[in-house]
Amino acid sequence: MDAYDGDGSHPELVDSATSYITGKLHKNFQAPGKRWYRLDITCDTRGVKELTLTLSRGSEEQAYAIGCGDTEADQFNIPPGDTFTAQVDAVKDGTGLVKWRLNTVARENVDGCDDDIDGCDG
Repeated sequence: MDAYDGDGSHPELVDSATSYITGKLHKNFQAPGKRWYRLDITCDTRGVKELTLTLSRGSEEQAYAIGCGDTEADQFNIPPGDTFTAQVDAVKDGTGLVKWRLNTVARENVDGCDDDIDGCDG
């Protein structure tokens, strides 16, 4: 089973990539339109249990731990608007990959926090 499948939200793919955990992932995304954006991210590693993802837009910034080896990708919601940045810090000891997809989803399919950059109190 693919870690991206099965949530039933009918996402539309905008972009995707894979990178080695030993190299820093730093990606700026345009977020135009009316549909929400959802970043699905997962890691497959040896010797590393989690990675740190930082999402930022303007002066807002949130850091999250991404569990490696999970059967489902971690999902982060970003409302449409200005450019936002996703960054995963490089790891010196360990091997593996970070895999991510940026999708758009209809507003009614946003599950959980509406804006994971601004953050939501539990």
